[in-house]
Amino acid sequence: MLKKPFPLKLFPHFFIFITLLLIQITAYSDSVSTTGVQFLKIPAGVRGAGMGGMFAAVADDVSTTYWNTAGLAQIENIEINLLHVSYFGATNYEFGGFALPLQPGSTLGLSGSFDFIPSFNSTNNPLAPLGSANDIAIALGYGQKFGDNFALGVGGKYISSNLVSSGASGGAVDAGLLLFTTHKELTLGLSVQNVGQVSNFGNYSSQEKLPLVYRGGLVYRFEPQKPTHFLLGVDVEKPIDSDLIFHTGGEFWLGIESLSVAFRAGYSFDPLNQDLGGTSGASVGAGVRFTGFELNYALVPFGVLGDTQRFSITYRFGTEGNASTAQNQKEKVVAVDIKPQISDYQTGTVKQATFELKPQARTDIKNWTLEITGSKGEIIRTYAGKGVPPKQIAWDGKDSTGNVVTGGIFANYNFRTVDTRGQQVVATDPIFKVAQANSREAAMVASASISPMEAAPPSLPENFQPLGMSGVVKVPSISFGEKSSRVNPAFLNYLDQVAHQIRKYPNSRVYIEGHAFDEGTPREAVNISQNRSDAVLRYLVEKGKVSPDNLYSRGHGDTAPLDMSDTEEARSKNRRVDIIILTK
Repeated sequence: MLKKPFPLKLFPHFFIFITLLLIQITAYSDSVSTTGVQFLKIPAGVRGAGMGGMFAAVADDVSTTYWNTAGLAQIENIEINLLHVSYFGATNYEFGGFALPLQPGSTLGLSGSFDFIPSFNSTNNPLAPLGSANDIAIALGYGQKFGDNFALGVGGKYISSNLVSSGASGGAVDAGLLLFTTHKELTLGLSVQNVGQVSNFGNYSSQEKLPLVYRGGLVYRFEPQKPTHFLLGVDVEKPIDSDLIFHTGGEFWLGIESLSVAFRAGYSFDPLNQDLGGTSGASVGAGVRFTGFELNYALVPFGVLGDTQRFSITYRFGTEGNASTAQNQKEKVVAVDIKPQISDYQTGTVKQATFELKPQARTDIKNWTLEITGSKGEIIRTYAGKGVPPKQIAWDGKDSTGNVVTGGIFANYNFRTVDTRGQQVVATDPIFKVAQANSREAAMVASASISPMEAAPPSLPENFQPLGMSGVVKVPSISFGEKSSRVNPAFLNYLDQVAHQIRKYPNSRVYIEGHAFDEGTPREAVNISQNRSDAVLRYLVEKGKVSPDNLYSRGHGDTAPLDMSDTEEARSKNRRVDIIILTK
């Protein structure tokens, strides 16, 4: 299913929503004013705090419910986060977040934050009983991606604040957006936070302003798809009760197998830092990821007030084996069968080439591209789409301008898919070889795309008896052309005979063993041998009417050659599929 592009008609609705927020803001705000519930300004995220308060455009973990609700759309796994901050003045701050992806690009987030001062004297009387203070905010947010480059988020929160014997409560709304490139190298984030009011302490008939904040951020990620990567970014923050604040910082991840270590640093250019002196404004942090867990730490000095230390633990469900899974996916090759019809054997002109696509993990493919290139690597024709690719694509032998393409061994294909995790799977191979072919060779290429030295198809006797305790039957091999996994049509009659014999033994186990020889790297040899065995299995099932329940297809690469001599005949003999039938 192809993804629909972002509907332009939603843009006016979003900007109307933002405009209404601005109207409400200007209705009760001055350029600089005082606000209540100041604990809403405490950054709910150790990573962002370690980068000088820069996170509006990064926004890729559950703490984004504080920074930019649109970032929820970037979360792909169920995620839990717990945070603790040791503040100066005996103040402690706690945060808990939970992210629940509903589907790729659509995530619900729930978070709660809480601060408290256990005991203090709120009067000038040393004999007065001690009081306490606490604040709590419970937030619910939702982030949604639209297409490959845009995400929106919106959230609401309930706020309660208690000071000694007085209290206040109210609600607020947050909103945000993200704009990013395909692989999120460059991301722009915008958000507005704490649009709302709370009741005045001791006077519930009046209202008190919240610390409303506008925030914008820009971040650039260097090689974000690799285990070792880093990012740099800047945020601009405008609270309604203070001057403009700039935050800048960076994060470096070093990936070693299933373990990743992070180092962070940043600086907050806040005018208030000038009064605190010392290293106020600077921050550093570190983190480690392993088997779904992530631990983070940040040190944020506040000059004469003292240092604050922040700790968090995050667990992401379903990511325990991601490191090895990603590596395996990188090594996989898409299965692509090609059936070219060549109309001119001397020039290599193609009448038509049909690509049968069998990519792994079809259900989570985000986009795909098929490029047909010439002998010098130039792109002749491109086919592309979003979502799962079609099962077949037919190329008519013409370039993008409609001209017939010629040139001997000229045509190669590059087929690439990108899944929802950004993982690429690539297949590339020649479509056919026809240069300098004589008439006999050209006829073979046209009919089967095989080497002229390929062995002739065998004939299976009408009656044969299984041997040994397991009832072993090893029928003659099926040979293949160089770097080809297409079954030579000359062998189809023979495969029909083999299928007939297999059907005589409905409880048999049939092993279809693919082999390669002198056809690239060991990994490429394994891939081509597996494609060959899969092609034979498909024919036995689809055309030979053999039950697939007891068929086993395996590719052995070039580990079991039949003939080690350095001749073309030996190479052709080694490029084969063996079929072993166990009847008992």
